Amino acid sequence: MKKLTILDSLRGFASVYVALGHWIIVSSAPFLIKVFFRFGQEAVIIFFILSGLVIFYADANSKDLSLRKYFIKRFRRIYFPLVCAFIVSIIFASDTFSVREFIGNLFMLQDLGIARPGSIVNSFLGNNPLWSLSYEWVFYLMFPFVYPAIKNSDDRIHIVGIFCIINMMMYIVFPNHIFSVLSYFLIWWTGLELGEYFLGDRKKFKPKILLGYYFVMLFILLVNCIIYHKTNKSISLGYYPYLQFRNFGFAFICFVCSIYMTAMTKKLIGLLKIFSVFAPISYGIYVLHYPILVQTSFNLPVYAEVLVKIALVLSLAFLVEIVLQPKVNKLLK
Repeated sequence: MKKLTILDSLRGFASVYVALGHWIIVSSAPFLIKVFFRFGQEAVIIFFILSGLVIFYADANSKDLSLRKYFIKRFRRIYFPLVCAFIVSIIFASDTFSVREFIGNLFMLQDLGIARPGSIVNSFLGNNPLWSLSYEWVFYLMFPFVYPAIKNSDDRIHIVGIFCIINMMMYIVFPNHIFSVLSYFLIWWTGLELGEYFLGDRKKFKPKILLGYYFVMLFILLVNCIIYHKTNKSISLGYYPYLQFRNFGFAFICFVCSIYMTAMTKKLIGLLKIFSVFAPISYGIYVLHYPILVQTSFNLPVYAEVLVKIALVLSLAFLVEIVLQPKVNKLLK
């Protein structure tokens, strides 16, 4: 139970950090405060790792392992708040409605646009945080087929590592959303391996092998950054190819801290315990905050607008996750 409290602290903190970060970066806040909130991508990587860990934990403790039950749970969990986010964006966002964009997001094909070459569509009505849902959804779809097939194999990390590295190399040569998503499966799988280590059978876990694949991935991404820089003479950490290096680099740091600096990591996460209160509505905060905090203005005095926006985001997240989601779960069984 203590370990799950730690996960709740991280999940709550990451959602609040992303929401505040998006808001503060476009505000008139002091430069140093803006710099502190420049790590939203890293918070999303935490979400990916936690997702893999939680799915492992849920699978290990599930009494019904049928594909039907699994997909219904994942579908209603990810799609109901997403549809609510669509509605909130339509109400608050000022971007022009695009049928292509809407359908693309409905089928989980959205990504970061020019920040990630090969994107099919942008996030619906400029609600940028929605990009990560297309990755999560594919990981959810892969898990019930990949994990049972390789979970008892001594080569399972090799299988996943080689698969993801091949997809990253394909993405570098032929930028495509699908190659990008499949290469990021390594980060999500890292969460699953950490779940096995902390909550399952430690004998199955081989951290040095996974570390090796991270070194290979980071080497490939570093070489790509160097080649890109020589051609374009520019560095922007929020865009390709530096964004990919940044994402996998932070996932590597999270992995190392979790395995080799466990005591220190637990202490640091312990400082975030207060954020566990937001864990039950963290997904709602993540998908609903952007149109309200960033894309609209209520033309109120600064402090009044701050209070109204925060209250609105938290209220809507509570309504979606705590009030309505259980009703949807009863309808879709």
